[in-house]
Amino acid sequence: MADSYEIAYLYGRICGAFSTMNLGAKGAAIARDSSLSDIWKLYFDQEIPDKPEAWILTTLEQKVIRRSVDKFLALAQPVLDSDVFARVLSAKYEIDAVKSMLFRLAGSESKPDAILYASPMTEKALAVWPRMKEMFEGTAYAWIDRDALIDIGASENRLDREYYGSLWRAAATLPKRMLGNIPALILQDIRYQNLVWALRVRRYYGYTAERTLPMLAAIDGEDTTSLALGTFDMDIDNLDSFGSWPAKKLLSSQKGTRLDVPTLELRVQKELFAIARRSLHMYPFGYTPLYCYFKMLEAEASLVLGILEGIRLKAPAEEKIDLAWALLGEGI
Repeated sequence: MADSYEIAYLYGRICGAFSTMNLGAKGAAIARDSSLSDIWKLYFDQEIPDKPEAWILTTLEQKVIRRSVDKFLALAQPVLDSDVFARVLSAKYEIDAVKSMLFRLAGSESKPDAILYASPMTEKALAVWPRMKEMFEGTAYAWIDRDALIDIGASENRLDREYYGSLWRAAATLPKRMLGNIPALILQDIRYQNLVWALRVRRYYGYTAERTLPMLAAIDGEDTTSLALGTFDMDIDNLDSFGSWPAKKLLSSQKGTRLDVPTLELRVQKELFAIARRSLHMYPFGYTPLYCYFKMLEAEASLVLGILEGIRLKAPAEEKIDLAWALLGEGI
């Protein structure tokens, strides 16, 4: 367990790091210019190479994720080696690496030259690629086998549910004086992720509430599913049916008469980002700033990846600028 001095030092560093993030006005500037050469120079500090656009975009996306990972690990390193909560929190990067492996294995692709997050587990998996049983045996992912490639969406869902369960249990080991707002932050994240997942599978696959329930992350003694399940009582093709919905504020960005799930996902990101930023300063003495920094880095990476996707799809600059400002929320 990290001592009070290390945690207080982390808070100071996190406050400084927050001011350098590409959010709000900075993100809007990136979106407005949105030339690959400018974004390349921002992330690589060199002129863009003479390569196809597809290669440039893929390389930039990898760089954005890599920098997010590196920034968190560099700041959290003083506590990572000895702290259960910090290690479980950063395991999200390992899970993302496992998801990437599953997609490559499902497509019978060759072993990647490098992985965006290196750990003993990922290094072992790459060393015995593509022998799946050996790749994951003896790890938290030992259940992954060839059957897991049949429905990768279900496998990703299980990885996410197991992650949130582990994170909740790790938070329970923190001393009360270090806990801050972490339980509320984790529960809100789970509730919103469950909501997005439920609306996705209902909109795109026609799932019922009964079929969706096993896919939702559950925490013993806590209500993490009612917000998501409650949407099955409403007509997703008629926003008026959401008139008495407890989370109606999440519909403020909807422009049509039917529920647009990607627009709702962006609104959820904005809400989670705003909550994390407020909690960062309200609970400075404990682990809350570390958790908030992790979530804000996720938001920053999501923003820039969204801008890059906008470039790929030739989206209007206004849409990308709206994305940037959406994640700023209230004043810093």
